[in-house]
Amino acid sequence: MRGVEILPANESQRRDFRASVTSLATQSGEMHYAVSDPYRIQLTRKTISKSSTAELALFLMVRWRLQYWYGDEPEQAVAEGEFFVLDGARPDTMDFSAHHFIQVDLSRPLLEASVPGALPSPVLLNKALAKSRLAGLLRNHLMQFPHRAQDMSAREQEALLDASESFAITTIAGAFASMEGIPDRTHAGLLIAAQRYVRRHLAVRNLNPAMIAAGVGCSRSLLYQVFSRNALTLQGYVRELRLQQFLRLLQNEARGESIQMLAPRCGLHDTPNVKGMSRPLRHEPQRGP
Repeated sequence: MRGVEILPANESQRRDFRASVTSLATQSGEMHYAVSDPYRIQLTRKTISKSSTAELALFLMVRWRLQYWYGDEPEQAVAEGEFFVLDGARPDTMDFSAHHFIQVDLSRPLLEASVPGALPSPVLLNKALAKSRLAGLLRNHLMQFPHRAQDMSAREQEALLDASESFAITTIAGAFASMEGIPDRTHAGLLIAAQRYVRRHLAVRNLNPAMIAAGVGCSRSLLYQVFSRNALTLQGYVRELRLQQFLRLLQNEARGESIQMLAPRCGLHDTPNVKGMSRPLRHEPQRGP
């Protein structure tokens, strides 16, 4: 958790505080398994303004519980086996009992692209996850991380991390779309399907409207209409997603890979233009909603 303010320790915490973290981190993401004694942390407007990124993460409470509240919203509880979305762009207070949790960092652009309209509040996303049958499948998947990851090869660990983030984003988007009480959106299911298809095929050089339409089972004209009704263009969406993914890779060049190696992984094959874009991108801060 980045950019948080830890509240002053009490006498018991100063005398004896125990915590451990098992982490899996690659150039494109992170996930953690944490075991800790109780503590309280805050995200304030001051700490948010000082942070270079607005972290977005999904937590699974493996043992015990968490109390949290965003701004002036009522206090919420996360029980054992439940999920919690942390949005680092919103003031928040989190009061952890002694606990075990699994944290998966999420790409904000990818989650925003998966949900029609503006990114919903974390409280609403948490309620959607609590009602979703998909949440149980995601829970079973994430519970394997503390026990299996250390025996995997580096490539398997990277695949596990990528699959976990994708599974988490897909589950959140699906839970939100199906939750009762959310206004029906015209062709929302088709839009989500098309966005998911684009995310999974970003590296394909000839990704085009015909390919995307065939992939989700609709005509190109209908696909254009669906994006237009949501104030999007298909070509602009693909380009923006590729640039956002490219930015993520540039900001996490742990292996020192060249632009020529990184760009094709995002479907960007025009090397001279990519080099020009990389200069402003390297220094552009990530913004919250």
